[in-house]
Amino acid sequence: MKRLLFLLIISASLLAGPDWFGYYEGEGDYGKLPGKSMYFGYNKLRLDMDTSPSDNIRISADLIYKEYNGQTNLNFLDFLDPGFRPVVPNSDMSGWDTLSYIPYALTDSLFIDNMFMEFHHKLFDLTLGKQQISPGVGYAWNPTDIFNLKDLMDPTYENTGISAIKLSIPLGYRTTLSGILQLQNSRDETVQYYQLKSGIGQFDLSAVYSRSQLTQTGLFATTVQTHDLYGMNLEGELFGIGVHTETAVHRLDYSDNLKYETVVGINYTFENSLYLLTEYYHSDLGAKANQTAFDDYLIYFAGERKSLNQNYLFALAMYPMGDLLDVSIFGIANLDDKSAVIAPQLIYRIFQDVELSVMGNLFIGKDTDEFGYQEFGGRVRLRAYF
Repeated sequence: MKRLLFLLIISASLLAGPDWFGYYEGEGDYGKLPGKSMYFGYNKLRLDMDTSPSDNIRISADLIYKEYNGQTNLNFLDFLDPGFRPVVPNSDMSGWDTLSYIPYALTDSLFIDNMFMEFHHKLFDLTLGKQQISPGVGYAWNPTDIFNLKDLMDPTYENTGISAIKLSIPLGYRTTLSGILQLQNSRDETVQYYQLKSGIGQFDLSAVYSRSQLTQTGLFATTVQTHDLYGMNLEGELFGIGVHTETAVHRLDYSDNLKYETVVGINYTFENSLYLLTEYYHSDLGAKANQTAFDDYLIYFAGERKSLNQNYLFALAMYPMGDLLDVSIFGIANLDDKSAVIAPQLIYRIFQDVELSVMGNLFIGKDTDEFGYQEFGGRVRLRAYF
């Protein structure tokens, strides 16, 4: 059905003279674990279509094909210290064995990443379909974003589209009220998200409320809780320094035991174009370092929680060496278990529309820490736009 709808939109857009563009991306990743090395990579083709049949309507869609190579059948447990492996009943139920394998497959895929129509009216803007929704202001973490989970090793990489209905109503100078509905099987499961955004001087301020269901899937049980989120975003400039903060208050199953999640960041660009950014992140939803269990890793890697533990620091330095080469380095520190990862990166623009990036990863910490079990790794990515 989705493919048929996509083909119908493409066919209709041909009459309006659509713009076609996209990119090819090839990536190779290497990781070194104790006693084990692994390589995996992919080839990716993204084809975008954008058209405006009238001044008030925009239709956009993109199709992605992704083909994996190297080690495509991974074992989730290879990324954890053996001490975290749980004990489970053996196959004939006669006793107990230590769990040794949880499959994690990298599967070739062809899918529609975004497919939406924007309708612009003097009183409102309406967007229907699979669209980009990124309500937060943080760089590495977004407490008020219930739709996406960033990859800490690549926080600016594109998000997958969200199927939703979005209505935005301008209320005056720099003030907009937005509502998002993500329809599900029932009213209780349907996601509601509301944001009131305004500008005050050099700052943009927004208040957020959402209701959804928070699912956390452990090895033996899955919990589903009603999730009310109350949030605030603030972004702007103070004495030439960029500042941003994002706070979410989580209420689960109407409990009075509220959970707090916040990120505070600053950034500054020097006259020589050196760019610095740092963020502190805290989440009550994360596990305490001395209480981290196997299920915490399972929930975190499944994307059902934004962090494994509670307190983190992110720092980035970037410097352009001419028009063709950018040099950067960033670090992520888990302040609870004292582990960290340091990642230097080079981005070289080979031609006008061809970009090569090379990144290394050095992991620091004990084997039982979040960033301590892996030893080092690297990534090479080539992207060509058309």
